Amino acid sequence: MLKKIFSLGLVLLFFSGIPVFSASQESVKKAIITKCNELGVEPAIMLSIAKTESGFRQEARGASGSIGVFQLMPGTAKHLGINPYDLNDNIKGGILYYKSMYNILGSREQAVAAYNLGLRPVKNCRCVPRSAQPFVNRIMKDYQYYKTH
Repeated sequence: MLKKIFSLGLVLLFFSGIPVFSASQESVKKAIITKCNELGVEPAIMLSIAKTESGFRQEARGASGSIGVFQLMPGTAKHLGINPYDLNDNIKGGILYYKSMYNILGSREQAVAAYNLGLRPVKNCRCVPRSAQPFVNRIMKDYQYYKTH
């Protein structure tokens, strides 16, 4: 009976959006690298984004409503057809979102800025807007680290 109650509790926690367990940073990093290789995106840039956005924590939630490792907004997740509460989907969604920004803009720094601000402000100026510069600088610093380690 206790086993059934415990199992039911885990199911309820899972569906409530409260994390039942937290994946280790190393397992999250490995999952990001694997998915990047599958989707043709450089792992170093995505590791940098995940580090800054959430510290590799799927349970991270932003004040603006962003979710998970890649801090995806619910609307973005819906557009991408993924469940942002699922670690593997969140990783896939973050990579696909960055890749789409890069494919449109053609610049790593501008794609990172668009990841942070949205496409329109970056596309309009064809630059890294001043408001995104601290975010982009942090990502690019970590990017250089992950490229060599």
